[in-house]
Amino acid sequence: MKVEIRRLEGKEKEKGEKIVEEAKKQQVTFLVVGEEKKPPVWRLVKRWGWKKRCSQAGVLKYCLEKASCMTIAVKPKNRKLGGYLITTKRHKNFWLLA
Repeated sequence: MKVEIRRLEGKEKEKGEKIVEEAKKQQVTFLVVGEEKKPPVWRLVKRWGWKKRCSQAGVLKYCLEKASCMTIAVKPKNRKLGGYLITTKRHKNFWLLA
């Protein structure tokens, strides 16, 4: 099995499209999309500063809906309990304690 890890940086609106396009181009069979947890201060600044924005959750949802391959979205649950929320096309917010 060949595994490649890539990090995409850029404008929020274009991320989902770029990820799906690159997955098709590379003929990916299994796509795992993650979310970087930001500190609470960053979330407050983002909420107050930008009225119209595409959230990271929007990118994950776009990839889940539009990618032609099997796609899993992974988000950290919280700092106290730990674990991750895993979402696929069929299952939403399945909690994995790891």
